[in-house]
Amino acid sequence: MTLAAAGGPPGSGTGPAPLSALFSDRVGEEAADGGPAVHGADPLSEALRTLDSISAAELEIEGAARTVVEAPASGGAGTEVEEEGGRPSASARREEILDAASSLFAERGYHSASLRDISRRVGISHPGMLHHFSSKEALLGAVIDRLEAHAQGLLDSVEALQTSPQSLIAALSGPWDPREHSMALLATLSGEVVNPDHPGRFRIARLRLVHEHVLERVLEGLAENGRLAEGSDPKFLARTLFSLLLSLTVREHTVRELQKTGDGDPIADVQEFVRRCVSD
Repeated sequence: MTLAAAGGPPGSGTGPAPLSALFSDRVGEEAADGGPAVHGADPLSEALRTLDSISAAELEIEGAARTVVEAPASGGAGTEVEEEGGRPSASARREEILDAASSLFAERGYHSASLRDISRRVGISHPGMLHHFSSKEALLGAVIDRLEAHAQGLLDSVEALQTSPQSLIAALSGPWDPREHSMALLATLSGEVVNPDHPGRFRIARLRLVHEHVLERVLEGLAENGRLAEGSDPKFLARTLFSLLLSLTVREHTVRELQKTGDGDPIADVQEFVRRCVSD
C-alpha cells in the first residue's frame, strides 16, 4: 500500500530518500551538497518520507501486509557466534554491545550511561568497544536503528491490524507492550529528547510519529468497517493512545515497584481504553 506524496524528499533524486537521511539530526546539512548522505544499511529500507508535520510527505509500504513481528533483540539466524578459539565473532560482539547499550539507555538515559559503563556490562575493554563503535553517538544511532526495525514490523502489519478490534487489542500486549524493553527504551529516549541538543532528537521524534501513524491507519481501517465509536477521530485517538502507552511504560518501570498489590496492569488499562473506542 502506498500513500501519495505531497512533497519531495530532502535533496535531489526521484526515489525514496534513505531513512538514514530522513531520520538524521543533520538532515538539512546532509542535503546541502545536493543529496543526502547515506551511512550504511538502513533497517527501514522501504519506507518513510512523511509523517504529520514533517516536510517530506510520503509513506511507502510495498508488498502484502505481514504478521506483526518484533525486531530481534540480538543477532538473527545465520549470525556467526564464535571465531576460531571460542571468542565471539565481530558481529556477535557488536550485538552484545548493542544489547548492553540498549539496556543502559533504557535504564539511565543516553547522557547518564557512559561508554565505560557499557563496556563493563559487556565485559570488554574500553578500546575494544571503540573498535566496534567509534563514539557514543554512533552507538546511539545503531540503537535507534533497532527501534526503527521494530517499527518496520508494525508498518508492514497495518492491514492485518485493521481486520478487527481484537487484532489491535492483541497487538497492545505484543509489540506495544509497556512492559517490554523496546517500549522502555523508546519512553526513556522520548523524555530525553525534549533537550534540543540531544543527538537523537529528530530521529526519536519522527519514530514516535511512525507509531502514531500506524495506529491512525489501523483506527481508520476500523472506522471504515464501522468498528470505531461514532464521532471518534482516528488521528486524535492515535496520538492519545500512543501517549498512553508511553505513560504506562514509565509507570510500569517506576510506580510498579512501589505497589504492594497487582492492580494497575498496563495491558489491562490500555486494552480497556481501546474497548471504549471500538465496537464489536
